[in-house]
Amino acid sequence: MTNILLQGLAIAGIGMGLVFVMIIALWGIMALLVLLTTSTKSPEVEAAEQPAELPAETDYKAEAAAVAVAFALSQTRARQQIEQKAGAAPTSQWLLKGRLQQIHQGTRGRRG
Repeated sequence: MTNILLQGLAIAGIGMGLVFVMIIALWGIMALLVLLTTSTKSPEVEAAEQPAELPAETDYKAEAAAVAVAFALSQTRARQQIEQKAGAAPTSQWLLKGRLQQIHQGTRGRRG
């Protein structure tokens, strides 16, 4: 009996040891990959390589802001219309969806 117990403990110890050895090996591989893939250029050289200003990006900022405002306004109007159709102003999207499903199905409350 003790021989089987000792064999089981030895196998468990070997298995746990292999797990920790592999974890340490993977950690070492990741550290090595980080060292190999990081750039060795100084920040001044990287800043000099990049253009100072991107004109196309600045042109689209105002347009993107205008589109975002228009989208938010249309969503607010659509929500107000849906809430008026539902009868009461729901306090959350979850309640609104449930009420709209009830209206769409033509039932309200329990089915009986």
